[in-house]
Amino acid sequence: MTSEISSDSAIESKAELPLKVLIIGCGAVVEEYQGPAAREAERQGWLEVVGLVDRSEERLARCQGLFPAAKCYTDLERAREADIALIATPARSHADLAVSLLGRGYNLLVEKPICATAAEARTMRNEADRLGRMLAVGHFRRFFPAIETVRTLIASAVFGPVRRIVADEGGMFRWPAASAGFFTRQEGGGGVTLDIGIHMLEILVSWLGLPEVVDYADDAMGGVEINSAAKLRWPGGTEADIRLSWDVELANRYRIEFERATVTWRTGQATDLLIEIDGVPVPQLATSRQQYGSTAEHSTPAHGYLGAFTAQWKDVVDAVRENRKPRVSGGTAMAALSLVETMYARKRLMDMPYFDPEESARARQLVEAA
Repeated sequence: MTSEISSDSAIESKAELPLKVLIIGCGAVVEEYQGPAAREAERQGWLEVVGLVDRSEERLARCQGLFPAAKCYTDLERAREADIALIATPARSHADLAVSLLGRGYNLLVEKPICATAAEARTMRNEADRLGRMLAVGHFRRFFPAIETVRTLIASAVFGPVRRIVADEGGMFRWPAASAGFFTRQEGGGGVTLDIGIHMLEILVSWLGLPEVVDYADDAMGGVEINSAAKLRWPGGTEADIRLSWDVELANRYRIEFERATVTWRTGQATDLLIEIDGVPVPQLATSRQQYGSTAEHSTPAHGYLGAFTAQWKDVVDAVRENRKPRVSGGTAMAALSLVETMYARKRLMDMPYFDPEESARARQLVEAA
């Protein structure tokens, strides 16, 4: 009996050991967010970063400052095995890396966008399902309590159905991209619609499902788009108007217009929503305008971007341990990417009233030649 108890205890103890993580790609998103969040997850005892992979020794050295005990590799084939791999390389490399790593037994957290095409995303998801491996995608905003609260409000229909969503997001581009490839369609895959829009679209899909693209316009004339606008429509009649920019300061808010209320989320606010009640009796609200989500239970696991990235690491570790799907799996990420593809396929040149007739004609020629 004693030996059986000891054996069970040993198994339980082993199950709670930190999961080993390999980070592939040590660019800006790892330096700014994924790395610090993984370090916090290490401090909590959830995981251990055992290896770093990047072709640049300079980037490896900077990243090793976060994880002094991790081994550094410029060749993925030489990297030590781990339970989870974070893929944080350019999007066009994601699919090949993911399929290879899944075949080697890794569970995966893949930075957004999940990959370059929806077809590749489908292959990745199918391969993960076939091999019984976890595939999570780094849409960290899904771990903002405010975003989850809106999803709950929509699902419960407490304010009636959603009639319309107006979402604007943008400002001067300041992201410290690790290479110029970020700004080319060949390597980066797209501009602001893929970069910022993929977050927005994944959130909208998680709230309401897959919409139809009614209209899409951007300002790309052979390169990647800096500004874009789209109209979406869902089967139930809900519509959305979205605007995105890398160079114009927009409202940076999502207004969700329900039948009996309007809910506003400011981009980047982890916990706060503004609810405007329109003829609905809600006794617990002192006025018709009140901040929602400021109490402690809506502030966990933490405020801000770092808290959301850290919460995703916790979810990924728990998903592996519990053999379940992560909160952000390949499904909504693939749907968001398919919307971006549809937008690009239906693209028309955005109205640019500051062009004279000759410039407008030249712009149309560039679009047709692209």
